[in-house]
Amino acid sequence: MSLNKKVGVLAGAASAMVAGVCYGGSTPDTDARIAALESQIAQLRNDSASWLNAEQTRALVRETLADSETRASLLQNGGTAGYREGHGFFLSNEDGSFDVNIGIKSQFRGIYNDKDSADQSTFGWENSRTRLTFDGHAGNPDLTYFIQGDFEVNGGAFVLLDAYGNWALGNGWDWGWGQAKAPFLHETLGGEFQTLAVDKSYVEAWFGAGYTQGTWLHYANDTMDFWVSFNDGAMISPTGLNAGNLNTPFNTDGTEWAFTARAEAVLAGSKAQFNDYTSWSTDETGFLLGGAIHWQDGEYGTGGEEVQSFSWTVDASAEFGAANLAGYIVGLSTDPNATGATDYDQWGIVVQGGYHIVPDKFEIFGRWEWMDLDNVVAEDNINLLTFGFNYYFGRQHGWKWTTDVVYALDSIPVGASNLGLLADAAGEDNQWALRSQMQVAIP
Repeated sequence: MSLNKKVGVLAGAASAMVAGVCYGGSTPDTDARIAALESQIAQLRNDSASWLNAEQTRALVRETLADSETRASLLQNGGTAGYREGHGFFLSNEDGSFDVNIGIKSQFRGIYNDKDSADQSTFGWENSRTRLTFDGHAGNPDLTYFIQGDFEVNGGAFVLLDAYGNWALGNGWDWGWGQAKAPFLHETLGGEFQTLAVDKSYVEAWFGAGYTQGTWLHYANDTMDFWVSFNDGAMISPTGLNAGNLNTPFNTDGTEWAFTARAEAVLAGSKAQFNDYTSWSTDETGFLLGGAIHWQDGEYGTGGEEVQSFSWTVDASAEFGAANLAGYIVGLSTDPNATGATDYDQWGIVVQGGYHIVPDKFEIFGRWEWMDLDNVVAEDNINLLTFGFNYYFGRQHGWKWTTDVVYALDSIPVGASNLGLLADAAGEDNQWALRSQMQVAIP
């Protein structure tokens, strides 16, 4: 007999007894019997409630299992998904032949600029960079890809930055193709989310080769890397900043040919520790030496002058546990074919260093930049100083707060708003900018 039926029978018996008592009068014996029946009914009701709760629990378990099976069916053929340290969120099929890692990165900053002009001070906020990255392999672990896009700071349009494939050929060699940063300046290759200061240097903005489209060979072993690239050239100009060569059709790239080559060797320490400019407490003493060239010629048959340019650089980086030091020298020579056109030979130097006052948490840094622009602008030599701090909230560059001050001792010829620097009028100097930025980077 079920608990519900038992409760019903006892309740009926109790009711009949109570009716009899009411009709015939109460006795000590009947009072005791009524009390015993009431106690049994209360106990059975408690048991019934427990039984009902257990059944509800079993029903909940069944519903949960059914829901999990429904969710699991979304990853057919045994696919997996989750978070992988160092790679971000991922999706993969059962045998691992197809794999995609998804990254999310953002930099939000406030900038105050002060310079000699009618509008002396400028303050504002901006989402400097908001990026999505996708990388992995397709069909074969030797065939990898990387795609990165950025929501522009001015208007938020989504712009393609990196889009390239890579084929591992074996014995340390791989072949790549697509749109990527030219293997020239080490500062450029280091990435915008691994910088020591809020942003890269003004020298890098002027002399860097930026993004190009083309194909390249890369060789790597435990201590060295070598790249040689045949590409569509950089937007290099002796009179302005490199604008980058993003996603151009083959007939509008502005160059006839361009070659870039870079080599770097780790003389002490490990290659991985030089992926950024910060030295962590777990890093051993390390030293990296590198150099690169970039050579390109303007488009033939356009009716205008064809400018052949040659850039070169030598760089070095050192890490000492809690301290870091890095620097490079870069040069640019231009040779236009037009009669009476001026050749230029320009130079740039960057030296920077940092020290962790609190290991892996609080870091101070400083940077000095110098440029000789060969009389392209009224101010031939330009000196800039940058100093500030980084506070790391957790996993290295994942969450980082950076604040610094950039001081230009000389006139800024061309504005670089992403660096917080604005163009000075003739005769103006001593511009400075205060920048503060919060960064999140997954991975």
